[in-house]
Amino acid sequence: MQYVFVITYGRSGSTVLMNFLNCIDGYCIRGENNGAVNALALSAGRLHDAQDEYAQTKQTPSAPWFGLLNTDAEAYALGLGDVFSREFLRPDENTHVTGFKEIRFTPDDISDAEYIQAIDFMAAAFPGSRFIFNTRNWREVARSGWWRYRTDLGRVRKCIEGADARFRDSMEKLGDRAFLIDYEEFKGKPEGFRPLLKWLGEELSAEQLASITGTKLQHGQRKSDDRGRLLRLRRALYWWTLGNEAFNSRRGNAAS
Repeated sequence: MQYVFVITYGRSGSTVLMNFLNCIDGYCIRGENNGAVNALALSAGRLHDAQDEYAQTKQTPSAPWFGLLNTDAEAYALGLGDVFSREFLRPDENTHVTGFKEIRFTPDDISDAEYIQAIDFMAAAFPGSRFIFNTRNWREVARSGWWRYRTDLGRVRKCIEGADARFRDSMEKLGDRAFLIDYEEFKGKPEGFRPLLKWLGEELSAEQLASITGTKLQHGQRKSDDRGRLLRLRRALYWWTLGNEAFNSRRGNAAS
């Protein structure tokens, strides 16, 4: 069994990306799991850290860490991966690539150390696993779904750009096991998936790709703007003051 994980944040186009992957014959990529894998990584990490810290402790029945050093930490981590695959991913007999997409990898969700621990855990507990890091401009994210109800847009920007920085670091560490794709590359552009298909070693017809990008998803959207006048005003003031100033400053730096 092979594994592919989509690592991202909310409103990045990850559901479209998941649908794209599930159109490939033999692929079964599940949706979100509320960051359950992060908790598994924490469990595996704590056992590993405890064995390092208490490596010289007595292992007699009366000792507080009795039995700790008899446990194989690597086997424990692999076992957690097996349980997750069996109980959540549940690949059927026709599946040769499985995995999931998850959005709970931002600085608002987990610390830098926990993020590194989670990616390291997935890389080890799911042998041969590959990672697709999915990004989107923070301004577009802030205008989409539940993000548009937040008034702390400076923190939203910090959250998204902080996650993007994490993803770039992981890309360097994982090398050929990782691929980075931005929403703008495939938004309404069927051919934008071609580089990813090449990396995966797979193929889809032009008709299949067109059907994916041509389907508009409705989750997280509302037919009318129900945010209220005060919230709309506060966000408008941000865009025309701090938001635009920061955006224009960033563009100027990039141009120079």
